[in-house]
Amino acid sequence: MTGQRYIHHTERGSTVHLFARETKVADRDLGAPPNRYAGPMMYQEHSGDRPMRIIWRLRHPLPADIYAAARAIAA
Repeated sequence: MTGQRYIHHTERGSTVHLFARETKVADRDLGAPPNRYAGPMMYQEHSGDRPMRIIWRLRHPLPADIYAAARAIAA
């Protein structure tokens, strides 16, 4: 049921949004860093079930600051 909701989100009038943060590690008394908004996404394809793997596409290019952080983490 949840998988179908994601697959057909556009036809059903809902939007999926991506929020991300670089780390969950707390920064002393400030706690975990905030999530940063990366934008709305569109369903592309999926495979499997339980767990289901979904591939999304961002509607707009990833903001430069988030892209730079993600690239540094992936390197």
